[in-house]
Amino acid sequence: MSAHQAHRHTLRDGGFLRDGEPYFSVGFNYHPSSTGCDYWRDWDPEQIGADFARMAELGFNTVRFFVFWADFEPEPGAYDPVATERLRTFAALAARHRLQLLPSLLTIWMNGQRFDPPWRAGRDLWHDPEMTERQLGYVRHIARTLRDAGRDVLAYDLGDEVIHVDRNASGSLGPEGVRRWWDLLAGAVREAHPGALVLQANEASAVTGEHSFRPEHAAPLDLVGLHGFPVWTPFHMESVAAPKASSFVPYLVRRGLAHRPVLVDELGSYGCDEETARDYLRAAAHAALAAGACGVIVWCWQDFITERKPYALRPNERFVGLLRADGTPKPAMAAFRDFARRATGELAGFRPLPAPVGIHLPEHREEGDAGYLASGGSDAAAGFYAAQLLQRAHLPYAFTSGVPAAPDGPGGHRMLVCPSVRHLTLADQQALAGYVAAGGVLLYTGGDLLHGFGGEELFGVRTADFTLRAADVDSFTWQGTLYQLEREPGQLPVLTATTAKVLAEFPDGSPALTRHRYGQGVAYHLNAPFERQLNAPYRLREAPWHQLYADVAAAEGLTGELLAGPTVDDPDVEVTVLGRGDERCALVINHAPRPVRTTLHQDGRAEPLDLGPKAVHLATWTERRKAHA
Repeated sequence: MSAHQAHRHTLRDGGFLRDGEPYFSVGFNYHPSSTGCDYWRDWDPEQIGADFARMAELGFNTVRFFVFWADFEPEPGAYDPVATERLRTFAALAARHRLQLLPSLLTIWMNGQRFDPPWRAGRDLWHDPEMTERQLGYVRHIARTLRDAGRDVLAYDLGDEVIHVDRNASGSLGPEGVRRWWDLLAGAVREAHPGALVLQANEASAVTGEHSFRPEHAAPLDLVGLHGFPVWTPFHMESVAAPKASSFVPYLVRRGLAHRPVLVDELGSYGCDEETARDYLRAAAHAALAAGACGVIVWCWQDFITERKPYALRPNERFVGLLRADGTPKPAMAAFRDFARRATGELAGFRPLPAPVGIHLPEHREEGDAGYLASGGSDAAAGFYAAQLLQRAHLPYAFTSGVPAAPDGPGGHRMLVCPSVRHLTLADQQALAGYVAAGGVLLYTGGDLLHGFGGEELFGVRTADFTLRAADVDSFTWQGTLYQLEREPGQLPVLTATTAKVLAEFPDGSPALTRHRYGQGVAYHLNAPFERQLNAPYRLREAPWHQLYADVAAAEGLTGELLAGPTVDDPDVEVTVLGRGDERCALVINHAPRPVRTTLHQDGRAEPLDLGPKAVHLATWTERRKAHA
């Protein structure tokens, strides 16, 4: 047993604590450059030690690595003693340089190919009882090995993007099946390594897709790992340099944080030059921290010399490191070092403040075979573009979880956006009515003729008919702003107002936007999938769409309350205020790929800012505690 004393990692308010002190994880996904995925068989401890020494020298604290199942369990139930000893040595080398370990356990799928234990023979990881037993034994073996070595394990990842090992099998699991699998494996890790934190990492489909490996089902886990790359998203990123691109990962973080702490354990970019990659990483990493991530791990450490699997099939995967193959740093390394210094230094312990605006996405899954009654399509775009609009309007927001809390209660929001709803159950209607009755301000936009209508009682409008003539309901003007909508083909609802006030009309004279007082609050209803229709290239920038959200807040007298911290006058510039006790820090992030000259407004003062492409500015102050009356 080493004399090294392992640190204790816990979670509080969505962030890591290390021995009780705030801790931000920042580091790299790692395979050695010369061996790639073969490093447990083509073993080079000198190279690994040198890489770890350089990581630590550059100011990083975490290494995420992959325990390839085929290397450690070559026969069912027989664990390779040589590979196991190499794991101990790997952990000791990391400890020598004060790097925290983030092992990914059931590594089979990597860079689009499988590194399968041959004895699995295609058997189902989730439905085959024998495979379940093999997984439990394997994760116990790895966790016990690292526990007995006395090394610093930040958390255990059950399996990197393991859903891709067999998409048909993983996609067939419902929420209960996923929770059961997570619970079994997390329990095995904790049994072997008491006190260990457990996550399971997936790419963006954990938020944007239709499978059940999602943050909202992750109760058996301590946190979730999320990955987001601009080239793999359903949201029509115009480029890696586009403002939407560097806002994508923080969106995933906020979605996950509604349910579990979030570690961004893969962040990076493909398909761009080194300067674009640098600027993207700078903005996206700071924005992920601002959104509440408890760590940022970059993909990946160094370009690869090896030409073996998986790089023979996908050779461009060899060139996504922050170091070139010869060891010289790319421009992104300097940007990531600057971020690491901030995240572990002056920003250590800062966490998101309670958000006054909530985005509420009703959780719906068809029960049985709904047949022709099913509300088809994806709701993924609704949440993303609602987040974009709030960010561009500089309205601080978070995603809700479950039934919306009362606006003045714990976890409540003064204003709630319910975007482009395709399906609302009776329980959903009642929950929204309760929120508004308690004094909330609701902005609801409908996304389906039948299943997305919120109800006459709450909104004071009634469905009169439908039309197939998109031109009848494709535009409206409110508060001096014209909104020209792209309507989907199909049956478009036509409403009539009963007790609601009509604020804006469509060309056919029917209500577009209405306001209805209900209980102590008000409910706005927009008869169009306002957010979803923005999901097209360049569409977000065609008009000041965010002005609708800002004008609703202003109409209800909420602007001063919602904009309690600094703000700027450019929609491409994000301002997020974090807190640490009485201290406040505003992260001002230019998501645009161009220089921006803007003004930071706070407490009646105006500070001119010249921000370079994807640049970041910090503003700090102290909130004085108010004396008790």
